[in-house]
Amino acid sequence: MKIHSKSWATCRLLIASTALAAGMPAIALAATEQAAVDNEESADTIVVTARKQNETALEVPIAISAFSEASIQDKLTTGIADIADFTPGFQMQQSFGRGFDRPIIRGASNIIQADGKVGIFLNGAPYLGDFSSLDLAAVQQIEVIKGPQSAVFGRGTLSGAINVILKRPGESIEGKVSATLGSDQRREVSGFVSLPVASGIGVQFGAKYYDIAGQFKNTAVVGERLGDQNTMQLTGGVFLDPGSGISASVRWLHQRDKDGMYAIGLQPASANNCYLTTRPYYCGTVALPASYGINSNKLQYPGIYRNADRFIGDVTWDIQDSGYVLAFQGGYSDLEEVVGTDQSYDSRDFFILGSAATCGFVTTIPNRLCSQSAFNTTDGTRRKTQTYELRLSSPAEERLRWRIGAFASHDEKRALTEWLEASELGLDVLTDTVTIKNQAVFGGVDFDVTDTITIGAELRHQIDKVLNTTPTYLASDVFSAAYLAALSNPNAAQVVGVAGERRATFKATLPRFTLNWRPTSDLSFYAQYAKGNAPGGFNPVTAPQSTYAEEGLTNYEVGMKTTRWGFSYLNLAMFWQDYRNQVLTNTYATATAINSYRANIGSTRIRGIEIDGALPIVGRALRLQFNYTYLDAEIRRGIEADKALILLGTACKTGRSTNLDLPGCRDAASIAGNTPPLVSKHMGAVGLRSEIPLGDTINLFGGIDAVYRSKFADILNLINTGDSTRVNLQAGIETDGGLRITAFARNLFDDKTPVGILRYVDSGAGVPRAPTGDTNRGFAITPPRKPEYGLTITQTF
Repeated sequence: MKIHSKSWATCRLLIASTALAAGMPAIALAATEQAAVDNEESADTIVVTARKQNETALEVPIAISAFSEASIQDKLTTGIADIADFTPGFQMQQSFGRGFDRPIIRGASNIIQADGKVGIFLNGAPYLGDFSSLDLAAVQQIEVIKGPQSAVFGRGTLSGAINVILKRPGESIEGKVSATLGSDQRREVSGFVSLPVASGIGVQFGAKYYDIAGQFKNTAVVGERLGDQNTMQLTGGVFLDPGSGISASVRWLHQRDKDGMYAIGLQPASANNCYLTTRPYYCGTVALPASYGINSNKLQYPGIYRNADRFIGDVTWDIQDSGYVLAFQGGYSDLEEVVGTDQSYDSRDFFILGSAATCGFVTTIPNRLCSQSAFNTTDGTRRKTQTYELRLSSPAEERLRWRIGAFASHDEKRALTEWLEASELGLDVLTDTVTIKNQAVFGGVDFDVTDTITIGAELRHQIDKVLNTTPTYLASDVFSAAYLAALSNPNAAQVVGVAGERRATFKATLPRFTLNWRPTSDLSFYAQYAKGNAPGGFNPVTAPQSTYAEEGLTNYEVGMKTTRWGFSYLNLAMFWQDYRNQVLTNTYATATAINSYRANIGSTRIRGIEIDGALPIVGRALRLQFNYTYLDAEIRRGIEADKALILLGTACKTGRSTNLDLPGCRDAASIAGNTPPLVSKHMGAVGLRSEIPLGDTINLFGGIDAVYRSKFADILNLINTGDSTRVNLQAGIETDGGLRITAFARNLFDDKTPVGILRYVDSGAGVPRAPTGDTNRGFAITPPRKPEYGLTITQTF
């Protein structure tokens, strides 16, 4: 469906007029820890499962933002990334489209991707892999749990966890059907239905189709747009409640994504404006590229293909109706992912060996394809994961409550040979097969010292066994004779790669202690001490260092939660964190490659304040929602070799290699005092909601939200994004019969603040090396999505 710009100009005017008619001033939104203000729910009624037990948001002694189904719909959220806008302390920059998700909670920088820093869970079961396209149609609630969650959720929750709670069938038929048409040819249809089929037996089915065209022109390929996204999802489940305190379920989720290349542009070395006599860099606020050119026609698969099947099964038994509950949960996922990337981020061809012409003079490399740059890559992986958890808990009404359990998982990720190819460097090398086995025992206890004071303790001991297997292959086993014959210096007998194994074991004992004082039913105070970790692992065998060490984070926190003073909820949290062995990435070069590896940079201190609330100003006719986060994140100890080169140049070089042992170089490389990359100091959102009756069964509603993020920078704190303010607007009607019609606008005023900055290299033809002899710096810049407009019709039954 093609929607003309003139039509959308009319649509924008209609949306704005409707919102004004609903009595909405032009301020903004945001929301937070509470989920369903729109359903008159507050912190003392919403139930959360952040500690794998049912508690109200007011009484749970940790910082949590919970979003109900109604709240998710009200905030125009299409995925978990949108939830970050309404959650204090939560940032998420989608620098690489819907791949390589990098959630950041409370300033714990996440440069690689989600695994290890922020854990994603479905009904408490680990969800491994990217989650940007996860369908929220059949979601009952999303809980963003801040601070270390390792004591409860285990591996990969160093700074927080996100638990997506799925709907369960009730005693009658219920469901939802939704359709959206919007700008950029957006088409989206989703629906689910759950129904009882017999006494104690229920089923659920769901489906989603989503498609949107890219917003940016690709100057390197005629007629192509950058940013296409396409998703198809299917869900199903069987639920058993046979009585005798037993309930069970099995769920299936199928997800298939086919996204085109995302928009990203390389700011070339010629734009660098500082340290020009050493290793030139860019200092200041960066601007978006004027155009985007990606050589997608030189990729086997340009973009992201993702095909996943996930299964979650659980059984819960209230033993003889005694209140002692035994619960088992198992999970299985099978994920295939293919990612094609023009890693030059530029329409120019980058060649490691100089150029396609000079490549031909290198005769020592077999099976070369001189016309194929090694920067144009397509990688395929297969990831299979199994998880098992068994828990036993005591009655929830007792003064002394306890829970114990055990957990085990097996996770394997391996490269797919069908996406190997030849380039200027010869045949691709298979990446390591990584196998991680995790075993843990855990437990917790809560004791009501008085009617108003509760103390709690939780502990988890876990062991991670990591095995990296470096595979090899015979050229003739993977490539056809015709393919090899067309290459330069063909050799069908070539063995590619050097076989090897690397093993490591990581052990951790992770506690959390809590104190909760609830002097009245509408006011509570809490204090918390917790530790979290992210296990270490192995770098590529060619990297300067083979391993990176385990990260650790210690959190001290106090907070207040209340429904007093007219607030539906008001939450305040203050925390101090000691972040040790923080892992970030460095770039390294070999004679035939430029790659990244993980390194422990040192330690970081993080202090912060979070506040969020909701206040009815004139009943439901005008309601205020707000949140604000202040983060003081400072690297206290860390080394970054690039800084030494920038400050001292060739004085820190021995031949072609950087040598920090030379006089003054290690001190010059210190990044102590810097803010960690991707972390904003100020974040917040404020908004208004209005609902006005038009009759006995129809309501007119409107909402306006403003989301603010202060600038974030790279590891050297020299280049930054600038501050961002985005405004979303919506208006529509809703009936008592479940019909909701919403006109919406996202990023209404076209905020152009970049959402990503990647420190990179400029290896384009004719680009001279830096005065230090290193490849010149370039910076890959990711734009935000342009304004989007649309109409959504939803029928709930």
